[in-house]
Amino acid sequence: YTGPVDEYFDWRLGALPYRSLRFDHITLDQEQFQPVAVVNYPQTEAYTRITEYKHLTGQQSTKTSLTYEYPTDVGDPYYPVPRAENEVLYKRYEALAAEVRDVWFVGRLATYRYYNMDQVVGQALATFGRIQRQLAAGASTAVEAAE
Repeated sequence: YTGPVDEYFDWRLGALPYRSLRFDHITLDQEQFQPVAVVNYPQTEAYTRITEYKHLTGQQSTKTSLTYEYPTDVGDPYYPVPRAENEVLYKRYEALAAEVRDVWFVGRLATYRYYNMDQVVGQALATFGRIQRQLAAGASTAVEAAE
């Protein structure tokens, strides 16, 4: 399961806060806007990132398309909010998750942790390894039961 852990349990212990993003897409009548595909803005601007897609695709055009990203607390959950009180609530959900058979909680939302994509892929591969070992250990029992 890769969705929000609190949602999996129907928010029975309360809702965990998440940060979301709002995206504004625009096209400009100019060949290029910025020197690279993605520029982050951690300072005073309301937006946190601008993506200019033609740097990723190699397309040539007299226009360019951009996406501005704005942080918000409404919308789809993207990032956990790392605060002590949220960690306490997550630990309670983690205890519930540990009691669920045959469901593995993986990724940012299910484990309420900020992960980069490479970390999530590593976590998914490690989880697959655990599932594979578990199935292999129980395979003879399952086959015997089916006979």
